[in-house]
Amino acid sequence: MTKQYDNIALVLNGQFPSSSMIIEKIKSSDLIIAVDGAANELKKFHIQPNIIIGDFDSIIDMNDKSIRYINTPDQSKTDFKKSLDWTIEQKFSQVSIFGLSGKSDDHFLGNIYTFNEFSHLINLQAFTDTSIITPCIGKNNFNSFKNQKVSLFCLENPSLISSKNLEYELDSFELHPSDNATRNVSKGNTFTIESSSKVLVFQIIN
Repeated sequence: MTKQYDNIALVLNGQFPSSSMIIEKIKSSDLIIAVDGAANELKKFHIQPNIIIGDFDSIIDMNDKSIRYINTPDQSKTDFKKSLDWTIEQKFSQVSIFGLSGKSDDHFLGNIYTFNEFSHLINLQAFTDTSIITPCIGKNNFNSFKNQKVSLFCLENPSLISSKNLEYELDSFELHPSDNATRNVSKGNTFTIESSSKVLVFQIIN
């Protein structure tokens, strides 16, 4: 596959979004990739994936000839990892992730670690019913709204973090893997985060 797409949705077999805004974001994507059993949920909402990736142990219907099926039987990796491997092989520049959270707690935590692990290889952003999750390193500006809750997490190395336009400003704050930078508040339409190593920025959307 050589064609490049500007708006790619990768839908995991987690909690399918109930927000009409998030569902519409999936529908409007240029390319929709379902990870195994996520195809079943998409079908319930009359959303046709272009591609289904996985070992096909959860998918109900594989008879649609208009869908490309990519079998990834390697049991040493999760379907999420195999799907990200494939998007990187296609040289896609960015992917939006849906269905990251929900269902099994261990899968949710595993998905977060995979999301974090691959974020230096491809631009990723995750959308759930409650949050937008964005990996961040260096200086980054974020669109926001006044009083939006903002939380920062690092999963690997400690990070020195500075911020602008948050209620509780951070000035070379040393964040370790912890909950020490949760529930900050945006003061307006944008805010800035500068970090010395990778952090995940959670923006609460409702």
